[in-house]
Amino acid sequence: FFSCLFRQHSSRKYGMRPPSKVVYLLRHGQAVHNPRAEALRHKGCSYQEFLDAMRQDDCFDAPLTPLGVQQAKDAALQIPAVWPLDKVQLVAASPLSRALDTADLLLPPSPSCPRVCVEGWREINGDMVNAKRRSRSELQRLYPHWDFSGLETDEDVLWTPTMESQEACAERGYKSLLWLWERPENVIACVCHGGILAMTLGQPGHACVRADEGMRQRFNNCELRACELVVESATEAGPPIVTLKQLLPYTSPCASGS
Repeated sequence: FFSCLFRQHSSRKYGMRPPSKVVYLLRHGQAVHNPRAEALRHKGCSYQEFLDAMRQDDCFDAPLTPLGVQQAKDAALQIPAVWPLDKVQLVAASPLSRALDTADLLLPPSPSCPRVCVEGWREINGDMVNAKRRSRSELQRLYPHWDFSGLETDEDVLWTPTMESQEACAERGYKSLLWLWERPENVIACVCHGGILAMTLGQPGHACVRADEGMRQRFNNCELRACELVVESATEAGPPIVTLKQLLPYTSPCASGS
């Protein structure tokens, strides 16, 4: 079923709306603000303790650590044995450098596969500067193979000294899933962040997102999950409903050092 599904989606012509899409959701590799906070999270700390630990290592647009770079390189070697990354038709990513770098290490740039930066996929925003992006002009200089036309302003006007609510973050994630659905490509890789994935899919989760148990669990650094994405159109009763069904059982290939 799995290989058949990929053949069906990758062979469809662009612009043909399939009954579903294949989406790879990937959290970026370990970044400099992650080691202390993630270690505490694995020990069962509270959300506030997790944030407090992250603040101790906070830095602007937190880059990948050497371990994070190695995680992405290892994933590039290991993941194709399970998931056919050569079938990806579009790579989407958050505008934060740790997501862009992870995407480039996992899926090297190719003229046949566009790379689009999506503001909505950035991490839960505000308070800490690891969630603050670089200017659009600087990003274009650093990553000339990416399309940053979707960033509406040059400077990051969305970042605020106050952290956005979990509900606002989940709403961004929901709208970004709808963006994936509206794209003409049928097999898409999306590299983003643990916080927005958790808030959108299941911790607590958006009211209009139906994710199965394997997708709801928090992503480790550089962990990829393949899922089938389906969107039911809006009705008079409410907005579109997004369903994500994991294609393989939940695994954590890059949990070590997360």
